Amino acid sequence: MGRIDGVAAARPSTWTQSEEGIFCLSCSRALAGEAAIDSAPSDCSSEDRARLRRSAVIAFEVRRTPDSPDGRIASACRTSASAVKAVRLSLEEEAKAVSWR
Repeated sequence: MGRIDGVAAARPSTWTQSEEGIFCLSCSRALAGEAAIDSAPSDCSSEDRARLRRSAVIAFEVRRTPDSPDGRIASACRTSASAVKAVRLSLEEEAKAVSWR
């Protein structure tokens, strides 16, 4: 990665690299939402798909920045702090269930 003048520059810390490529934060969020939609049942309503996408994007952001306040994550995901709190609690419950196995 480099600057327009050809000088090498480090990739921004919010960018991620995976087998699929290198993605900016916005694209990584979009990919998380798309993955949730792809896993949805074919008879899923559009409202349910929107909820799945929103929850997946929030979960991505909570995992990425677990110490960020709910309000900050809500702002980044264009949703409510209560939605972030619900997803955060769900992730914590999932983690507890896995640790009990």
